[in-house]
Amino acid sequence: MPALVPSWLAGQFDSDKSVSRAANEAFLAVFNSNDKRENIWRFYQSAIIEYAQAVVALETPSSLSDERTVSPDDASAKYSRAVGAAVTIASNLLGSVSRSDLEKSQLGINTFLDDEKLWKLASDSDSFVRRALYRLLVVALSKYKDTLDLTIISASVLTSGLHTSQVGSALDFVKAMATLSSEFPEVWTTHYTGTGRKSAEHRLCYFLKKGSQGAPAEFWSQLLLLLSRLPGTILVNGPAESSISSSDYSSYSSVLTALHEGINNKDETRLNQSAAWSTYLDACELVQLSIADGDGRDHFYRASVLPILAQYISPVSEELRWTLVGSQQSDLCVRACLQSLRGAYQAFREEWLKLSAKLAKDLKTSQPEQSKDFSKSQDSVATACGRWYRLQKSLLESDSKEVVAPIFSQHTPAEIFSALSTLNSRSGEPYGAAAAVEHAVKYNSELLLGNGTLKAALADFASNSIPNLLLSLSAKHLIRLLDLLDSKIELSGSYDKCMEILSAVPPSTAKSAALQNFLSSPRLAHSQTLRDASLLSLKQAMQNDDEASWEVVLAAVSNEAAPRDLTDSILAALTEGLSISTQHASGLHGLEIALERSQDAVKRFTLSAMGPSLLSKLLLLADSSDAATSRRAKTLSKSIEQGLSVSGGNGLNARPMVEIINEGFINAAADSLSVDALLVQAQSLLEKPSSAHTMSISEDLLPSGAQCSVALGHFVTRKPSPSVAVMNRLGGAVYFVPSSSHPTSEQVSRDFNGFSSPFRMAQYITRLIRTTDIFENISLECKAVICQFIAVFVELAGDDLSVPGPMSLWEYGDLDLEMSIADCVVDTKALLASWLHTLPLPEFVSMALKQLLDDSSGNSAPSYYNARACSAMASEIHETQNIVPFAYLDPARIRLMQKSSDDTYSLAAILTSSTEYKEMLRLCNDIVADLTGEDFQQPSNHQRIFRQFVLLNCISRGQERVVVEMPKQRLIFFVKHVVQQCQISMDYAPGSLGEVLNIMPLVLNAISEIYGSFWAELLALVQQVWLQPLHEDTIYNIYSSLRLLSLLRRRDLQEVNDDLLEAWTERKGPVANGLIDLMSQLQDVPDDSHQPRRIINELLSRNLASLSEEVTVGTSKFEGLYAIIASESTALQCAAYGVLHSAIPATQEQISVDKALSSEFTARLPEELLSLILAPPSIDMFEIRDFDRSMPPTLRSYLLSWQLTFDHWQNASYKLQGDYANTLKEGTYVQDFLAFALSLLITDRTRPVDASRFDIESPAPPAEETPERETHWLLTHLYYLCLRHLPSPTKEWWRDSASRQLNLALETWTEKYVSPLIISQELSSIVSWGPSQALDDQPMTIKTSPSAREITASISVDEQTMTIAIRLPSSYPLARVEVSSVHRVAVPENKWQAWIRTTQGVIQTSSGSAGEGRALIDGLMLWRKNCGEESADEKVLDVQEHVSRELLIQVVQEQQQQQLSALSECVQLQLGRHTERHAREASTQLGRWMQ
Repeated sequence: MPALVPSWLAGQFDSDKSVSRAANEAFLAVFNSNDKRENIWRFYQSAIIEYAQAVVALETPSSLSDERTVSPDDASAKYSRAVGAAVTIASNLLGSVSRSDLEKSQLGINTFLDDEKLWKLASDSDSFVRRALYRLLVVALSKYKDTLDLTIISASVLTSGLHTSQVGSALDFVKAMATLSSEFPEVWTTHYTGTGRKSAEHRLCYFLKKGSQGAPAEFWSQLLLLLSRLPGTILVNGPAESSISSSDYSSYSSVLTALHEGINNKDETRLNQSAAWSTYLDACELVQLSIADGDGRDHFYRASVLPILAQYISPVSEELRWTLVGSQQSDLCVRACLQSLRGAYQAFREEWLKLSAKLAKDLKTSQPEQSKDFSKSQDSVATACGRWYRLQKSLLESDSKEVVAPIFSQHTPAEIFSALSTLNSRSGEPYGAAAAVEHAVKYNSELLLGNGTLKAALADFASNSIPNLLLSLSAKHLIRLLDLLDSKIELSGSYDKCMEILSAVPPSTAKSAALQNFLSSPRLAHSQTLRDASLLSLKQAMQNDDEASWEVVLAAVSNEAAPRDLTDSILAALTEGLSISTQHASGLHGLEIALERSQDAVKRFTLSAMGPSLLSKLLLLADSSDAATSRRAKTLSKSIEQGLSVSGGNGLNARPMVEIINEGFINAAADSLSVDALLVQAQSLLEKPSSAHTMSISEDLLPSGAQCSVALGHFVTRKPSPSVAVMNRLGGAVYFVPSSSHPTSEQVSRDFNGFSSPFRMAQYITRLIRTTDIFENISLECKAVICQFIAVFVELAGDDLSVPGPMSLWEYGDLDLEMSIADCVVDTKALLASWLHTLPLPEFVSMALKQLLDDSSGNSAPSYYNARACSAMASEIHETQNIVPFAYLDPARIRLMQKSSDDTYSLAAILTSSTEYKEMLRLCNDIVADLTGEDFQQPSNHQRIFRQFVLLNCISRGQERVVVEMPKQRLIFFVKHVVQQCQISMDYAPGSLGEVLNIMPLVLNAISEIYGSFWAELLALVQQVWLQPLHEDTIYNIYSSLRLLSLLRRRDLQEVNDDLLEAWTERKGPVANGLIDLMSQLQDVPDDSHQPRRIINELLSRNLASLSEEVTVGTSKFEGLYAIIASESTALQCAAYGVLHSAIPATQEQISVDKALSSEFTARLPEELLSLILAPPSIDMFEIRDFDRSMPPTLRSYLLSWQLTFDHWQNASYKLQGDYANTLKEGTYVQDFLAFALSLLITDRTRPVDASRFDIESPAPPAEETPERETHWLLTHLYYLCLRHLPSPTKEWWRDSASRQLNLALETWTEKYVSPLIISQELSSIVSWGPSQALDDQPMTIKTSPSAREITASISVDEQTMTIAIRLPSSYPLARVEVSSVHRVAVPENKWQAWIRTTQGVIQTSSGSAGEGRALIDGLMLWRKNCGEESADEKVLDVQEHVSRELLIQVVQEQQQQQLSALSECVQLQLGRHTERHAREASTQLGRWMQ
């Protein structure tokens, strides 16, 4: 440890911060208490001293580093770190451990402190080492001064230290020298050995001339301490000054001169100037104490102090060394004057007289206005006079007032008379003179007005001269002079005269400046003329936005004496300008200046009644589309809010913003603030609330119950669409809402987005609660109000999303707005769900639920919406927490409610929320029993029966098992009675039949094994419902009938009931036709924004899918399905497509037979289908956002129609496929489709669609695919079918394309995604066909190579083999197949090549489908035929010539087309200055020329 501890401690004081930090952290971790750390120093004191002594005495740069590997600089740095740390730990030991505790190490300490090498470190080049030594010296002087050798100290520290650069150590050096001089002043004399240039005075002057050498300001105070402790002979006299004459006192003290030079050193920082000059003045005080005679002191002050005064008042470049710098210039100058007064009165008086005379002369001789230096001259005079009279004031307020007052009284009048005379003679041109008079009166009015003559002169000047000089350059100072004299001299006449003159002169810059100065004066509080002038200037500023008018207006606003009503009027006008489009910029400009000049006035205005209007208009402009306006408004609003900020925005100052927020979410108007802006403000108010205002400010930021009721009023009184019965738990109860008068859409106010007040309120509440803790800081009552509002809003929003109407909570705009609406509704639902899922159930939720139930009584529209909200909340609570929300209700009360027609909604809400089971079972039995005995034909019973069915369905929704567990016999009687009554007549109340059919699936499931005629009667009833006219009132009936049909067609139900099976077997054909008729009614009505219709269409589609085989092909109903493909409903499109897609392939076999039996029979594609693919939808109609929800119906119709077109190829014969292909060739069907499809897949995109994830053989993408990917999938599949079934038209379109870029892109894309599949299918077909050819009379051997995409065919001739190879290109079938010779036997070369060309021609020109191998088989068969028919050479040659000629023509045409495309592109590039039409004409001429 003794060897380790010193090094460890030294590491803590290393100059390398990382080393010292690591050592210190380790030391603190090991020795974790102060006592332990102090004991370490005490226990290992000897080791520490020995370590320090060894480092100082023995170590050198070369001993600590290997000079072979370490540079001299690095070695020196390491040595300095080691020595500095060693000295520092020794210093720390001596300073922190008492001398008595160090007794045992006294000898080592004495040896260490007597080491001359130690003290020579005072002149070391490293500042870290020097600082360590100087601090050691201070410690040694305080505890071990008796052990120090003063001769060594004087020589090593004083002599060498003064001559060494002290950058980085100057402060420690001065402290050490001050301490040393205090303890042993003789080190400067007795123990100092240097002489001449090494004398103490010379070395000290050398040091002082360098200034502080980068040290902080404390250096100068420590230097003064050092100077005060110097022997007198060092400070005042020295050998060097023995020859100086007694009158030359500027060098009386060489130390003082050096000190002055140090202050003016170029490296001296400005931050130290005040401290440096203060030290200089104290040093002068020390020096003057040694000057005995008065004349000597006068000369000394003239040379050493009074130049400061002259340079301060009138700076000259020749005397810059006397310029005071820093924030304390005036204080230092006052101090210099007071020192001069006390030490050399006569010298001060003479200097003051000289400066006064110079000032009076400068006032008279300042530059005229025509001079280029006029402004510079006047500003100089004004500045000098300001300093002059401020200095007078300071001296008169000092304890030397009695001394200086006579001097000032004698000379000041002359200065004032000179200034007044100059102003009058030069018509106010020299504004420096006006500033002089202003400053004199401002700072020394008592002295001036005490002189009667001077007072009269000033009064006369104010009354007679100033009014005539108001438009001069001196106006600003003269008006201020009037204000200064106003309280001391009667000047009302002068003010009146000034106003008359200003009113009479025309507008000008000078007049505006004068008005501005008057409006800045206290006189504004009493002058109506000035008020009128300010308001007139405001009007001009708002119209013209000129800076001069603004300056006049803002002068009044920033004047503290301005009347409150005037500033409010100005700020109110600026606020009003914010809402006028032509004055936005002016209003913002004025407010910016007002806030800059007088934040208090703006703050007072903001807290007034007009304050909320100002803030709201600013926030509205912050949402402006103009970026500059928005930025300025945001900055202004933020600045005003920061000015209002008190305790985080709470208290009285938060009231304007709270009012703005309340106004923003309660009232919706075109100029309302956006919800985002309201949220930002609310969040800022809630950031740092004080405890005293937490609840009040939080509740103020949320709507009250009355505000919620007013906001919802227009919407809960509207009559909901009857079709919403399809989606909510109250079902047909919606039909009971009376058709009373309710507000129209025009009466509902909306903001600029079309959002109503409730929507804005919900959006605001939801986002505020989610982003802040405001909900934790409000009362239970307030929480319950918010919960109730959110619950009702969710129901209203659900209706508007499902069935948009004129009284919607919002107006639909673009898709971004719709997404914002959907997000808001989702977030609001999530917020409500979070409350309902909380365990235990919050008390405010129970309060809100009870209030909703109370508000559900009656049969009004508000009661209906409250009941729905109540039902939804109660059901969610029961499902998630298994709590019965209304368990507290008395069963007797429920039975009474069942008998009362006024409690339909509230009872329905209770019944849908899973109340007590036994009571529900009893109630259900009562209702079923009552309905079984009712006569449905009596009109008087209709409403009561309808109500009973509504309640029965509500019970079933709350607890299904209640219905299932009823006695079966009662259910059988119930079903039979209901069906019988409905057969007699269906003329019931709207929606009642829907309620009847809605309960049937649950009841029929319970009696599924019961036989009876009612099964067939129910199917007939369902069909009768579909015959009703389609409108909003009948949608619920259709929905219920389709649900019932879904049950009746279930196979499991039919298997247990023969009566149902028999009825279904008889009626499923008519049912299918009935569904198609129903589809025909629904096809013309879009369902994308009408959820009940969409639900019906999807139900219909599912039912029809199971009955597609029952649709008779060729009937009018079947043909009518093509029209439904063009429907606006996706569900109906898919339903019709499903029927056609399954029926079309099944009919192709019969048509193929008909085609084979009759040579005159020509098949055609259905005209209805051709009309659907006649023209593709315009690409311009679609935007990327159109695919966010689903594929556009027009696009889906077009693609499904093409899929149906290709369905005709399935099971069709070769000839029949040719007929279909010919039908398409009659128009541009294929070409239009290819252009459309490939524009979406390739040309109109940044990069082609990646089809690697598509199963392009399948026409049905997975359900999870996005609409855009579904579109790409279908297009890719259809393009694949074009290549398979229509290869020739497809290749012709590709070959004839005018764009070579498209050709290349399509070929590359086809090669990558489509060709591999078709090639594989072709080779598979050849593999299947090949074995059958080996058994023929002339065997042909077929081999395939999938990797090489190659087919080889061989025929044996005379024990040798003739072989050809057919190679499929990578972009097959777009590119041509290549046929090449492998081995020729017994055939001439020309004939052999003719056979090869013929084979290739047949393959190329074949019209068969690709992927089935037909073209390849035709070519191979022809080649084999040629090989086996050499006897018929002529005929073969004819065929060869014909095919070769056709092939040659085709090849030449392809080459010419490629050349024409390339030339056309070149022409268009070369003729870029011509129109595209000209370029095309030129290209056409080139084509003709080539032909």
